Amino acid sequence: MSSTPPAAAIGRHLVALAALALVTGLPLLAEEESADEKDESRRLEQTVDVTDSFPFLPSSNTIASKLPIDLAWTPANIGAVNGNLIEEQSAEVLGDALANVSGVNVQTGSGVFDFFVVRGFDSLTSGLVLTDGASEPETTFYQLYDVERVEVFKGPAGFLYGSNPLAGVVNLVRKRPVPYRFATFGLEAASFGTREATVDLNTAGQDGATSFRINGLWRESDGYRDGRDQEVAAIHPAFAWRPADRQSLTVSFESLDSDYRPDAGLPLVDSVLADVPRERSYASPLDFSSQGVTRGQIDYEFQINDRVALRDKLYYRELDWQTRGTLINGVVDFGVGDPQVFRSLLGLDDRQRFVGNQLEAVVETERHSLLAGVEVGDYSDDFALDVAFLPSIGLFRPVESPDPVLVPIPGQASSGETETRLIAPYVVDQIRLSDRVRLLVGARFDSLELDDAVRGTSRSASEVSPLVGLVLASGSNGSVYANFARSFSPASPRVAGERVPERGTQYELGLRRHFAGGRLRAVVAAYQLERENIAIPDDNGFTQQAGDQRSRGVETELGGELGGGISATFAYSYTDAELTRFAELIFLPQPPFVVTLDRSGNTPAFAPEHLFSGWLSRRFSNGLTVGGGLRWLDDQFIAEDNLAVIDAHTLVDATVSYELDRWRLSLDLKNLVDEEYETRGFGSFSVIPGQPFSASVRIQYRR
Repeated sequence: MSSTPPAAAIGRHLVALAALALVTGLPLLAEEESADEKDESRRLEQTVDVTDSFPFLPSSNTIASKLPIDLAWTPANIGAVNGNLIEEQSAEVLGDALANVSGVNVQTGSGVFDFFVVRGFDSLTSGLVLTDGASEPETTFYQLYDVERVEVFKGPAGFLYGSNPLAGVVNLVRKRPVPYRFATFGLEAASFGTREATVDLNTAGQDGATSFRINGLWRESDGYRDGRDQEVAAIHPAFAWRPADRQSLTVSFESLDSDYRPDAGLPLVDSVLADVPRERSYASPLDFSSQGVTRGQIDYEFQINDRVALRDKLYYRELDWQTRGTLINGVVDFGVGDPQVFRSLLGLDDRQRFVGNQLEAVVETERHSLLAGVEVGDYSDDFALDVAFLPSIGLFRPVESPDPVLVPIPGQASSGETETRLIAPYVVDQIRLSDRVRLLVGARFDSLELDDAVRGTSRSASEVSPLVGLVLASGSNGSVYANFARSFSPASPRVAGERVPERGTQYELGLRRHFAGGRLRAVVAAYQLERENIAIPDDNGFTQQAGDQRSRGVETELGGELGGGISATFAYSYTDAELTRFAELIFLPQPPFVVTLDRSGNTPAFAPEHLFSGWLSRRFSNGLTVGGGLRWLDDQFIAEDNLAVIDAHTLVDATVSYELDRWRLSLDLKNLVDEEYETRGFGSFSVIPGQPFSASVRIQYRR
C-alpha cells in the first residue's frame, strides 16, 4: 500500500481544527451577517434549490426531470431523504439514507462498498449512482458528510441518465456554497473504537457575489469484527461566483481516501450459519481494500430571460481501487479432525475515469417546462482481476498460515482496458394540459463507441430510452399517476455470439393524497419491472445472454408533521421477484470445481417480500429532540440457488439531542435491542454478522 494520501493527511488535522474551535471559539470567519442579510441570502438561494416545507417531508424533486417538480405532479414514486433526516439519524453512508426509502433493501459489498437492491434488482447490474447529476464509477461507500439530499428514481431511468440504470438511479445532491457565513464543527466518539471529526465552513463576500465552502471528514474505527479496522478521510472545497443576477459559476473538487478490510463473513454449513463466535474472521492476512475517489466539477448557468436559461456541467470522476479479499467457497467435513473451510482470494486492481459534459437549455412557457440537452463523455476502465485458491482453514480452530501459498484458478483471471465514448442528446418536457392534467415525456438517444484494447475489439451501440408519465389531479388533496419507461445497457464484450442490449421495462400506477392541510402526505404505487438478456457465464467459459428477471410489487409511504413538534416518516413495500430465465456458473470446493445450474423460477438474492421502515421524532421548544425508529426485513435468500436464508429481523434505533445556543450534543443508539442478524456475504457459502448494539456521542459547535 502507498504512503498516506493527501486527503488522509488533511483529514487528521480536522480533529485538531475542530477541537481548537470548540474550546476557544476561534474566529475562523469574518463577522457573521445580520439576521436580515442572512434571510435575504437564503431567499436568493431558494430560487435555485429544492426546498422542503417540513423537516422530514420533501415537497419536490429534481431527479425526475433535472428541474424542480412538486412531488404531487411527479408521475413516479420518487424516494427522497433530506438533510434533516440524515442528520437526525446520524447517517454516514448512502445505505443509511436509503434505508428510509420504500422498495430498497440495503446491504454492503463485502463490507467495503455500498450495495442495495431496488424493487428486487441489485445496484451493481441494474442501478446507477450519480453525484450532482453526474455518473459515478463502481463502486465505493458514498459518504454523506457533504450531502444535503438523496433522491431515488425507481425504475428504468435511461430517458435522462443514459445506459445502465435498468431498475433505478440514485442522485446525491451535495452541499453548495451559499451567500452567507457560517461554520459547523463536529466530534464523535462511538463503540468499537470509532472516532470522527467533521467540518463545514462557508464564507461569502459582503455583496454575496462570491462564496466559498469546504466540507471535511475524518473517521477511524476498529470495527465490530476481528480485523475490520478502517479509516476514511475526505475534503470537498467549492467556490461559487455570481457575477450578475442572471449568471452563476460553481467550481468544486473532492478527494476521498478510504482503507477497509474486506469481510469474508462466517461460513455456512449445509446452508446454516456455523456455530462459531460472531466476531471471528476467516479472512487471510493478505486482505485489504484501498480506494481513492476524485470528483471535479464546473457548473455554469446563464438566465437569458425570464423564460430561457442555458446551463453547462463539466465533470470528472475517478476511482482508483486496489483490493484483495477472501471468499469462502464451502465447508467440508472429512470425518477426521476439524472441518475445513475452503477459501479463495480475489485480487483486483481497478482504475475508472469518467470525464464528460452536459450542455442544457431550459425553456419555461405557460404550458411547458422543457429541458433539452446533450451529453458527451469518455469513460475508461483499466482493470486486472486474479482469483487463486487459499489454503483451507479449520472451522472451529482456525490457524492461519504465516505465508499463505496461492494457487491460481485456471481460466478465472481477466483484465481489460475498455473505453466508451458517448454522445447522447435528450429532452424532457412537463406539459400542463390543464389545471388537473400534466404529462411528463422524455427520451434520450445514446450513441456509444466501445473499445477493449486487451481483447482487440471495437463495437458500437445505440438506442432510444423513453419515458411517458401522466398525472391526473383527483381534487385539491390528491392525484393519480401512471408511467411507462424503458432503458438499455450494451451487451458485455465477453458475450459469445450475437450481442443484444440488456433492457429494463417498467409499468407503474400510483395514488397520492395530502392530509391536514398538506402536513401529511401519502403515496401508494404498484408496478411491474422486467429485465431481459442478462449476461451469465456458462460452464464452457462463454458468456451467454441467458437471463431474465421480473418483479411486481406495491409500495406505500406516509410522512409529515403530526403537530406538537412531532415528525414522522413510514415506508412499506411488498415485492414479488422471480428469475424467469436464469442459469449461473458456480465454483465448488471439490471436482468438477465449476458447473452451471438452472435457477429459473427462483427468487433473486436480497429481494425480501416485505420491508418496513419508520422514524418518529419530537422536537421540544427547549432545544431537546427525542427520536427513534425501526426497520423490519422479511426472510431473504442470499443467492440465486435459494438454499440459504437470512432470517427476518427487526432493527431499532434511537436518538436524543439537546441544542443550547451554538452547541448541539447528541446520543445515538443503534440496534438498541442487540438483535442478532446477518447481511450480505459473497455467494452461497457465507454471511456477514450484522453490527450489534452500539452507541455514539456527538458534539457540534455552530457559528
